[in-house]
Amino acid sequence: MILLIVWDGLRPDMVREETTPFLFEMAGRGVVCRASHCAFPTATRINSASLTTGCYPRKHGIVDNELYVPALDAERPISCADWRALQAMADAEGGRLVDAPTLGELLRDAGKQMVSVGSGSPGTTYLTNPTVTGPIVNWAVTWPEDDETIAARLGGPLSAESDSLARNAYVLQALTEELLPRWQPDLATVWLTEPDHAQHYHGLGSPEALAALRALDEQLRHLVATAASLDDALTCFLLSDHGFDTIERVDAEPVDELRVAGLASSESADVVRASNSLYLNGAARDRLEEIVAFLLERPWLGALWVRQDLRQRAPFLQPQEAVFGGHGRSAELLLSFRWSDAANAVGVPGLMASPSSIVATHGSGSPYALNNTLIAWGAGIKAGVVSDVPCGIVDVAPTALHLLGLQPPREMDGRVLGEVLKGGPNPDSVLVRRSVREAAYPCTQGRRIQRIHYSHVACTDYIDRVTLSPPPTRDIERNEP
Repeated sequence: MILLIVWDGLRPDMVREETTPFLFEMAGRGVVCRASHCAFPTATRINSASLTTGCYPRKHGIVDNELYVPALDAERPISCADWRALQAMADAEGGRLVDAPTLGELLRDAGKQMVSVGSGSPGTTYLTNPTVTGPIVNWAVTWPEDDETIAARLGGPLSAESDSLARNAYVLQALTEELLPRWQPDLATVWLTEPDHAQHYHGLGSPEALAALRALDEQLRHLVATAASLDDALTCFLLSDHGFDTIERVDAEPVDELRVAGLASSESADVVRASNSLYLNGAARDRLEEIVAFLLERPWLGALWVRQDLRQRAPFLQPQEAVFGGHGRSAELLLSFRWSDAANAVGVPGLMASPSSIVATHGSGSPYALNNTLIAWGAGIKAGVVSDVPCGIVDVAPTALHLLGLQPPREMDGRVLGEVLKGGPNPDSVLVRRSVREAAYPCTQGRRIQRIHYSHVACTDYIDRVTLSPPPTRDIERNEP
């Protein structure tokens, strides 16, 4: 049996012997992948789909944490945390919610069983197996919807007032007492909402975040012991969906600034922001060039991309395909906020400019957000290895399929992590390539340079970080040779 265990928002530097002793011990018995990457934008629902498909957003179609679907709401985006809104979008489109084949479908077609639990949003849990090929338990809902027996036996579903600890405990109980013994799955996904929640509201390295990690570690110890008692050939992958940055608060709501500049209407939804995405309607779409020019003057801007079909109107902008986006659901513009290496009050590096009132967040192109946790141990996994070979969340599905004796589809962006598996190559012998894609963006006083730094292993590409030089000033321009 394979367990894919997600600790939402876990940065690799938060795995420490004093805070997560069991995970630290398991890491020493397995493989620690120090150069793992999540998909961009660095947000949960995007990476939930990437985990189950082995693909980046350009193929699976969950291109942001929110999506603008005028057929459902012409004024505001839908939240991908809402599973009903996600399914309504797919129904309105007349197609699939996730365009790429999922783990659940691939396992079903091979005569194997998958189960899923999640203590985060129902949308996140639903995206791990959106065609419901096996039972799925979230703290708020169980799929298939007509099967309420599991929730009834566990005293669920829980109320919206329940906290993350109760939600974690509920779905883990569902897994260990119901799903594992009853269905005897070949693979289970276990998505736990901490330390994401504690870090958002209390900060990286805060007492609350560290307490959440200690609680998770104890729950992990119990989960692994229970699963191992049912299957002595247990393989575990402990990963996160993204890293984290501390917020450097700035007064920088993009749509508000566009309205003040007269480039967006306050009377209609001609510009709709959906997390990192800016959707342009009507007259705003006609003003694309002006909107791009305005955004490039903003000091809070950390990156900007245009949808491929609009490149002729802003040919200097990098296309969204450069960060593995570009799908029929993609907005006209994709942006990221500025980041830096500066540390927070307790010395944790990584700041991101944001207008949000919470303490910490993700979504940027910083290495602190892009570098996710990936640790593996158990049957088929090497022991006592630290790997610096670039890898990522898109590699988990093909590697799990390989371990189950199945051939991963060629359409997957990810690769089988041979350097992690017994009998595979030594990490030091794996060929790694690096590259940088650069573009010059014109500004009033000069230009800004956007760079995307990549790592490449075999045919799989990973984004290491994205940078955009600050907008130049007259003084800076005068001093340049």
